[in-house]
Amino acid sequence: MLRWRSHPLVDEYPKSIGLLAAIAVAAAAATMAFDGLIYGLITVPLLCVSMAGYLLPTTCTLDAEGAETRFMGQTQRLAWSQVRRVAKGPKGVFLSQRARPSRLDSFRGLLLRFAGNADEVVSFVESRANDISETC
Repeated sequence: MLRWRSHPLVDEYPKSIGLLAAIAVAAAAATMAFDGLIYGLITVPLLCVSMAGYLLPTTCTLDAEGAETRFMGQTQRLAWSQVRRVAKGPKGVFLSQRARPSRLDSFRGLLLRFAGNADEVVSFVESRANDISETC
């Protein structure tokens, strides 16, 4: 079994400063454009919710039965027998139930973000799933 926690906000520190600055600038712009502080205050949580996958940690687990991610109290599990395609990218491995890329991938698959453990994750997935492509 392999378990790790991925937290891009912490793991990608320089990029995170830029993101937080962009959220602050967008809130300031909304405040000035609509001439009201309430619009700036509404902008911050809306942007934070849309970026939750980056701002909040995800726990990933790989075991003999399949892969699992836990994010904001929700668990998604995909058995190895359901995996039809594996796409490896620079930031993680995507496990899909579809044999070909689709617009539905984000709803039907799991993204296992690396947290300094890329070789371990790729090795584990390669031992369980076939047909790994290089684009993610």
